[in-house]
Amino acid sequence: MTRALGALGVAAVVAAAVFAGWGAVSWFSAATDDGLHTAEARDEALRQGRDRVAELTTMDHTDVEAGVRRWLDATTGKLHAELEDTDPATLTAVEQAGTVATGTVLHAALSEFDADHGRATLLASVEITTARDGAEPAYTRTRYRAQLRHTGDAWKVESFETVPVGGAK
Repeated sequence: MTRALGALGVAAVVAAAVFAGWGAVSWFSAATDDGLHTAEARDEALRQGRDRVAELTTMDHTDVEAGVRRWLDATTGKLHAELEDTDPATLTAVEQAGTVATGTVLHAALSEFDADHGRATLLASVEITTARDGAEPAYTRTRYRAQLRHTGDAWKVESFETVPVGGAK
């Protein structure tokens, strides 16, 4: 009986050692997997893309200059240049409209992601709350496609367009 218990004890120690070795190899393999780094980069592109879309769908008439600065910080390329060239009359019209538009990203996903070239396509469903003094807020939902570009240490919006709801007619 004692020999049987001793053999069982040795078997248990060997099994534990094998399991510990397998666990260490698995952990090391996962920790050094390139796919892990790609997944982290994808998650960061999605997070920053959501933030940028919210910024681009938000504007407060009481501080249009700050809103435009946020837009410029959120964009790159041709879209950035177009926003830089916004006509002052347009900004005055926004101030005079007396509204505050706040974009909230309800859902978002990356439909394309290329970490090597720093490009991604974000699809987002956004609820925009428009409020005016003395009036009930209005809510609209819109879908957007944002082409993202990694610039330095941040993902920025390179192009931004509305995605039509429904199929072809």
